[in-house]
Amino acid sequence: MYGGRLFTAVGLLRQARPSGFCPACRVLMKARDASQELAKPMVAALVVLAVTGVAWAAMVQQSRSMAGMDGMDMGLGPIESFAATWVVMMAAMMLPSAIPVVLEFARTAERRTGWQIATAVLAVTYLGVWLMFGVACYAIYTAVRMPWPSQAVVVGLALALAGVYSFSPIKRASQARCRELCALHGPLPFNLIRSATVAGARYGLSCLGCSAALMVAMVLLGMSSLWWAVILGIVVLIYKFAPPLPMRYELLLSAALVALGVAYLMMA
Repeated sequence: MYGGRLFTAVGLLRQARPSGFCPACRVLMKARDASQELAKPMVAALVVLAVTGVAWAAMVQQSRSMAGMDGMDMGLGPIESFAATWVVMMAAMMLPSAIPVVLEFARTAERRTGWQIATAVLAVTYLGVWLMFGVACYAIYTAVRMPWPSQAVVVGLALALAGVYSFSPIKRASQARCRELCALHGPLPFNLIRSATVAGARYGLSCLGCSAALMVAMVLLGMSSLWWAVILGIVVLIYKFAPPLPMRYELLLSAALVALGVAYLMMA
């Protein structure tokens, strides 16, 4: 009983709609009250969360397999290998931050045919934006013939610059735009697939403006740097899920990132 109340409070369960109750969902929940049903938009968000969990598991496995190797000295490898690893990393680090917009899109589109596919298209489009950003980073990294002998210094500076960027007007405006886009503001204007593509691209671009400096630092740190992925992933979640912070807390977060860069430089 208490579990049912908790699930209702978080939105996993809701009152059954007149369109009918899914028998499979009833068996799954073993619900005593047939007036309740599994909230499908929340399930879509849980699927995204599950994909994130699989991506983190893959990153852990990759990190173990590359233990003892210096990712910075190895470079980024072939473009195909980089792209596959980068997509997995973005699914782990960035996809959780898209859960609010996925959930809101699913709620808005639920009564329309094909909303499940459209919701998946939104998530894939969001990851596609980050894939294009990663390929651009790869091209620049290769063009300037990295890694350099002073690569550790470059990484420390990148972390420090990410801290400075976190207090920039571009980052703050992009962060506010992310919060605005999560609301969707009314019915979807196009067919669902096109609406999902537009919503995913817009949210991805605003997310890019918010977190691009962190991901540049992640590229320079090396694709097998699991602990750095965890640290920077937490910072991304703070950017996306924390309410608008007072100026002193924004400065504190920025200073913490700069301190990480300085500490990396000192240990290099």
